[in-house]
Amino acid sequence: MADRAESEEPQVAADSLKPTDAQAIPGPEISTSMLDVHAPHEALHTWRGFFIHIATIVIGLFIAVALEQSVEALNRRHEVVALRTDLNAESRQVLSDARRAEAAQVYELHWLGTRIAQVQAAVFEHHAVEPRAPQHEPYFASPDIPIWRSAKAATRTALLTKGEVNAYAEIEYVQTQSDDVKRADDTVRSFNMEFPALPNGSPDFSKASPQDLRTYLTVLTVAHVAINRYVLWLRILSGAEMAVIDGKTTLNDLYASER
Repeated sequence: MADRAESEEPQVAADSLKPTDAQAIPGPEISTSMLDVHAPHEALHTWRGFFIHIATIVIGLFIAVALEQSVEALNRRHEVVALRTDLNAESRQVLSDARRAEAAQVYELHWLGTRIAQVQAAVFEHHAVEPRAPQHEPYFASPDIPIWRSAKAATRTALLTKGEVNAYAEIEYVQTQSDDVKRADDTVRSFNMEFPALPNGSPDFSKASPQDLRTYLTVLTVAHVAINRYVLWLRILSGAEMAVIDGKTTLNDLYASER
């Protein structure tokens, strides 16, 4: 019995050295991070993979450039619409101002015609200069094109078509011509200030010399001619603006409307 017991003890000890299911066999540890490591793609090491890679880059660049150009085109379209809207509004304002200015200048022409006849009688028939008629010239604002001038100075006219640029340039020329003659009657006012003023504000010509009256007649007739030219330019300007408002941009259409 003692021999048997002695023979079983080593067996138990040996059994205790066997690995259980819960124990791992000693050895090198395997890191789980190795599962995230990918081997290089084989395609990168072939000509086919190289060309696919290059093509992907090129396509990406094309898409980026296309998107950028699309945004620029959209912004440009908004700028064009805004500029055309502003210029159209300016044309309508110029047309309104030109018509009011024309009405005021026609009144001034009638007044000058009457005054010229009075001074002619004094100069050539030696009559006393009659008191001038009351002058109630209607209020008007001279036509102007600040939006077009600003757009031209900022080189924004490149947003417009060639026809539009030519049309607005023609309007600018006509408007400049009208500006050159719109203050022609300033000479008359300057001459009147050389004489004492009557209680009603009119110049007192009772002591004017024959030479003064001749000078006065010349000043009146020069003003009449200049204002008549101004009215003609205003009518040309109105015709040109009406053509542009109607969408006509060829110079032939503008010339026809100006006439």
